Amino acid sequence: MELTAHTLLLPLVLAALLHTTTATVDDATPGLNGGLSLRMVPSPGWNSTIHVDDDGFLHLKEPVGHDTTALRPHVRFLPGKYNVVTTVGTGHGRRTYTLAMEMTSSLTWMQCAPIQHPFQQVPPPFHPRTSPSFRHLAPTNRLCSPPGHDVCKFHVTPIHPGGAHASGALGDETLSFTGSAPAVFPTVIIGCAHSSTGFISHGVLAGVLGLGKTYPSLVPVLLQRHGLHRFSYCLFVPGSANRHGFLRFGNDIPVDTRRMKSTRIVYPEHSSYFVSLSGISVAGTQLGGNLAEVFRRRQTADGKWHSGTVIDVGTSRSVMIEAAYSVLEQTLAEHGRRLGLPVRRTSSGLCFRAMHSHFSQLPTVTLHFEQDLVLTPNRLFVVHEQDICLAVSPSPDITIIGAMQQVRTRFVYDLAASRVYFGPENCNDDTGEHD
Repeated sequence: MELTAHTLLLPLVLAALLHTTTATVDDATPGLNGGLSLRMVPSPGWNSTIHVDDDGFLHLKEPVGHDTTALRPHVRFLPGKYNVVTTVGTGHGRRTYTLAMEMTSSLTWMQCAPIQHPFQQVPPPFHPRTSPSFRHLAPTNRLCSPPGHDVCKFHVTPIHPGGAHASGALGDETLSFTGSAPAVFPTVIIGCAHSSTGFISHGVLAGVLGLGKTYPSLVPVLLQRHGLHRFSYCLFVPGSANRHGFLRFGNDIPVDTRRMKSTRIVYPEHSSYFVSLSGISVAGTQLGGNLAEVFRRRQTADGKWHSGTVIDVGTSRSVMIEAAYSVLEQTLAEHGRRLGLPVRRTSSGLCFRAMHSHFSQLPTVTLHFEQDLVLTPNRLFVVHEQDICLAVSPSPDITIIGAMQQVRTRFVYDLAASRVYFGPENCNDDTGEHD
């Protein structure tokens, strides 16, 4: 079995505990059968590299095209992500590890000793031999890739070029949450990665927390096994370092989905949250060409799958299948020229030389799902000095609605109904202050 993983853009911070006994998590609310809320915390560095002005646009403090903050066609990281914080039982007391959230992956994995070509993280990598609760899976387990070795091996590959590869051995741990009442989960599958490439740890991250919709993801564990069927997030724009949001499950979701727009989740066998995108409009005018066919997921002659549209908070800015992206970029460039804005194409893609007075004239883009998702200009462009650049990149093989295009919007994933609901919300209202 080959699992997929992709490095996240606006990851989440999940306060979770992996240990043999129930441990306290202040962010968990009681009554798992009714609901559960876990803390989302933005990563350090947001205020030092990116900020939001009163105009509502993201402003980069580093030059576009500079180092890892660059808006390249395949950006793997943008300052201002969220991260997943989890605690692993090591046999010598609990240690806190920071994991990048992935919605395109069904596997939680972290760097484990011994390691080939280790990346830097905090604290030192987990060593499974020191944990009395870690157990290797049998090499005959259906999750092993390939089966039949002396240990159960795994290998993760990205859904989109630029993501991380990791390989190692599969095992399990006991996952526990505690609020006013304990909530202990069955053993959760964890990948102990002894080798990885392309994973950007920024000196802190220890691996990936997979929240795809198929086993062995934590989503089936948290939802399907405990009578819940929905989870939700609302990506807020950090204004200070001590604020956190919430990843909410079940009855803790503070909205009535009957008042929200929605679209169907397709391909239930896949870990990613695929949806059907039929077209795009710019400033109220639908783009030409048969974009429904361009976006359609299909199997090629060699048996591989191509195209399709995924919603993922683990991707920083959106990527779009090249045939559709070229039409979108051309239309936006023409719109900019009509506004009198100098247009240039950089390694980061389409950019305008714009003044603040032009921001209100930038176009709105509408994504046509079963019901429309409207993207205002401050979710489509980022600002650096006098340049404003499109925060969407071309992709040779897939379309991903990334985290930047999801901010200020409530998303609710209902696995029982196979639908994702969305609606505008001031996500900063659903935040709390760190203790």
